[in-house]
Amino acid sequence: MNTDDTPARSIRTAAFSHLMDAYEQNYILLRQLFGDLRRLQTGDESPWNAAVQPKVTHSSRYTLDIQFTDHSILSKKQTPLRLKVRIYHDARTAELLETTQRNKCLKAAVSLCTEKQFQRNTLLKKWLSQQINTLLTG
Repeated sequence: MNTDDTPARSIRTAAFSHLMDAYEQNYILLRQLFGDLRRLQTGDESPWNAAVQPKVTHSSRYTLDIQFTDHSILSKKQTPLRLKVRIYHDARTAELLETTQRNKCLKAAVSLCTEKQFQRNTLLKKWLSQQINTLLTG
């Protein structure tokens, strides 16, 4: 009887690899928007258009947290879209942070959680790309 879970492990590895790629792409897009990310400090604001207001909410040697408020995208409650992004300087990655607790994934649901993270970070990548296009055509 073969109890090896190689196919399941292979799927998890591929999903994780795609997620890491999304994190790297988001970092690159943020560098295009801000330049040197290490120069940003807590409290810095640098709106690049009237609708989007990025603000550095936390900075340290290894991480940088930025909250983006996009007034052009309103929720059902008529509040602007807020995105919280964490940048990891040493890994050169950036991820969209969840508003809920991050440690809710159980070991059995790791691939589902990875897929959801991938979807959220792909949306962040598209949103950042849109912001860059707006700046270039602006």
